[in-house]
Amino acid sequence: MPRTTPRSTPPRPVDIEAHFPELAPLARTAVRLHPRAGAPATTDSSIGGPLL
Repeated sequence: MPRTTPRSTPPRPVDIEAHFPELAPLARTAVRLHPRAGAPATTDSSIGGPLL
């Protein structure tokens, strides 16, 4: 399996918490997914991909 490199989102150009401090308690860590095209074989699942 090829090794993937981690990706990250660049910092935002505006500090939202500075402009809207009432939103600070609602802040959460998020995970962004970076899907990549694949080539499933007949033994692989078709969930989330083309039907085999």
